[in-house]
Amino acid sequence: MVVERYNISVRIDVRNRRRERLFSVEVDAKHPPPVVKPSDGSGDVYLDWDQALDDQGTLRLCPVCGCRELFVRKDFPQLTGFWLVVLAALVAMILFGFRQVVLGLFVLGAVALLDAVIYLFTPRCLVCYRCRSEFRDAPIHPGQTGWELATGEKYHLDSEVDAVSKTPVGGHEEARRHEGT
Repeated sequence: MVVERYNISVRIDVRNRRRERLFSVEVDAKHPPPVVKPSDGSGDVYLDWDQALDDQGTLRLCPVCGCRELFVRKDFPQLTGFWLVVLAALVAMILFGFRQVVLGLFVLGAVALLDAVIYLFTPRCLVCYRCRSEFRDAPIHPGQTGWELATGEKYHLDSEVDAVSKTPVGGHEEARRHEGT
């Protein structure tokens, strides 16, 4: 059964295979474009949608680099969460130093509660293992898994080899540029 998708836009944070952020773009999920252009006009990125979407309309491979392995993560800035925990720990240590143990524990409990609320209400996004392009507001297959260390290491080592060899490693746009030279 094909799921009809009306007026669903997917925001893509496009990256190259060196995982460098290129730009963000919104595309129509019902009629995804083969080419996206950054607002500064720096260069086109060709997206390969031929096998990227399954029959249910969920993303099954990265249209930017063609990688077949994607993972799901919560769409919350990791640095924000990190600094929130660090700040709460510092405040709690200061309060413990002034023998305000109950107040320090209250601060830690409040941050834990805030973390749980953020976790419950933060949407999920799909991320490509190879290029780290992010797909927000895209329908996610129910069987899609989260981050797996072994798969992440495989693509981490792949990106290091590409950076050392200086081979064209971007999305389809870099490969097409190099084909003409």
